[in-house]
Amino acid sequence: VVRGFLRPETAQGIFVNFKRLLEYNNGRLPFAAAQVGNAYRNEISPRSGLLRVREFTMAEIEHFCFPDDKSHPKFPQVEQEVLTLYSGAAQMAGEPPTRMT
Repeated sequence: VVRGFLRPETAQGIFVNFKRLLEYNNGRLPFAAAQVGNAYRNEISPRSGLLRVREFTMAEIEHFCFPDDKSHPKFPQVEQEVLTLYSGAAQMAGEPPTRMT
């Protein structure tokens, strides 16, 4: 029996191919990689309780850089940006979101 698998998210491909992407960029950081593709998720149908597969088109961009290198000429434009992260665990525990600069 041959089983097929549907990918649950798109970002995995970027991370799996990091070495190839780095070589394509002549071994230099920073660089970004973007991809658009389909992802799938199993859901329970609300009316009949059956399991169904949902398909989504997702677009993702991943940026790779040296975390301590602040020498990029445009870094001052984003240096003070605040990123709000709200993990599932924090939501379930009733904790506030994490804010990072």
